[in-house]
Amino acid sequence: MAYPPAIRRPVTRCHAALLALLALAANAVSPAGAATCLDVPTLEAARINQFQTLAMTVSLRCRVVSGRVEERFSQLMIVHRGYFAAADRVMHGFVGAGHGFSGAHAFDSYATLLANHYGGGATTPAACTAMERALDAATNDASGRTLHRIAMAMVAEPEAQRLGCPAAGAVYARR
Repeated sequence: MAYPPAIRRPVTRCHAALLALLALAANAVSPAGAATCLDVPTLEAARINQFQTLAMTVSLRCRVVSGRVEERFSQLMIVHRGYFAAADRVMHGFVGAGHGFSGAHAFDSYATLLANHYGGGATTPAACTAMERALDAATNDASGRTLHRIAMAMVAEPEAQRLGCPAAGAVYARR
């Protein structure tokens, strides 16, 4: 399934183990063999976390076009709360002074960076329909495999990659 370019841009041990297993699979099929300096669990968590932010911002933008996108995002968060919580814990541990963020609100600064990245995308019926379909597919597969595939497709190179790999991108100065 292809997604318009405008859109691209779980709390149990079982969920964490499945997330790690999916991460190993992701490493085997990394886009274009892209090198990463992040460990596989962090890379996978970054994709899931960034997909969550992407889906949230698109669902908010699409409210004027279709209320169904926001509803499907809410359902996705319920069905996959364990995966999102596991990814969130990993990213809270990753984001810090070593990656350009410091202070009590380091993760908030990182989350704002992600939200701003997706906040200004295209709000068209086609973009909203594509996101609705992606959210439907991920929500309808409680195993997390479809969520993983969609996150891989929509977030091939997460911002955490640039933050964690000085040679791969900019270092962000945060207050």
